[in-house]
Amino acid sequence: MNYICTWLCADEPGEESVFFQTGELSSSQTHQNIYWRCLLVFFITSRRFNKKEKHVLFTNVKKLPTVDGNKISSILEQLDVDVVFTDFKFKTPKGYYGAFQNQFYEFSILEHLANSNANDNDLYLILDSDCIFIKPAEALFAEASKTGFISFEDEVDPAYVINGLSRNHLKSIYQELLGKEIREIPSYHLGEFMLSSIQHIKKFFQDFILLWPELLERYRKGQLKFNEEAHTLSYLYFKNGFRAYKDNRFMRRIWTNPLFYREVRASDVDLAIWHLPAEKTFGIYTLYDHFLFQSNNFGFDKNTDQFLELVQKALGIPQLPLKMKIEYYTVSYYKAIKKRLKKLRRISTSFFK
Repeated sequence: MNYICTWLCADEPGEESVFFQTGELSSSQTHQNIYWRCLLVFFITSRRFNKKEKHVLFTNVKKLPTVDGNKISSILEQLDVDVVFTDFKFKTPKGYYGAFQNQFYEFSILEHLANSNANDNDLYLILDSDCIFIKPAEALFAEASKTGFISFEDEVDPAYVINGLSRNHLKSIYQELLGKEIREIPSYHLGEFMLSSIQHIKKFFQDFILLWPELLERYRKGQLKFNEEAHTLSYLYFKNGFRAYKDNRFMRRIWTNPLFYREVRASDVDLAIWHLPAEKTFGIYTLYDHFLFQSNNFGFDKNTDQFLELVQKALGIPQLPLKMKIEYYTVSYYKAIKKRLKKLRRISTSFFK
């Protein structure tokens, strides 16, 4: 059986971390609603193309909320999505790393899968919720089934720092953890994507359980450690002899906001999956509004050409019209000013206490 999954881990008050794309307090309902909307678009677009695969949402939220007047549980039921509750067990200490700390929730997901599924050949595709499908994932699963694993790398310069570590840093940490010299500079695997069989997931999680106390000890000693799940998964893949798949015709992280960084390719329309970190409150929200409030049956009545036209127009891929460019700049500047004013209010409040 092939599974397509995403997840939502809600931060508790006092355990917030930084999420640069939303600009909201991560424990707030405003922040979390952004991700509820994203995951609905995720499942709607996947259901359009992937009818044989089983769909699963993993979350630490025991009672699913109502968002924009719609019960999330009801919509997921209509989309035939199973909801699996798992506790967030692998929380990093306060100060471990400022951003994306709930990404270690993915290892609670791996723990659940390792302990609950006895079919070693089942394949699980686990994606971030700000991904959408524009084609079936059948060919992707077929390629992964050859070894029970497939992963893709972020082809960055070895000295380029991502979330506190470069690939050169990764090499140094790997050597210390493995107790031996390695000759190659490791890949930085895309953390938003994981496709693995249960057989390999069991091994990854077993190795993670041994690694976890070492990461906490390295933090206590002030040593370099893996700051997020992509650093950690990259190491687990490397340790088990897996390397990044070079012929990536399946998915890509696409940066779309022209104000900060835009890197869109004409060939993106040939992919199956788009990861869209900058579109949570832009194009993905547009699609959410269309599927939930302007369409019948989540837009499934549209044919494939109509769907692709809608998606490309909403996201400005591959072409960004002038009107959308102006909207990006206007909204982005507004959010930046709003964020700055919030910071100034906090500073002034603390000054006069």
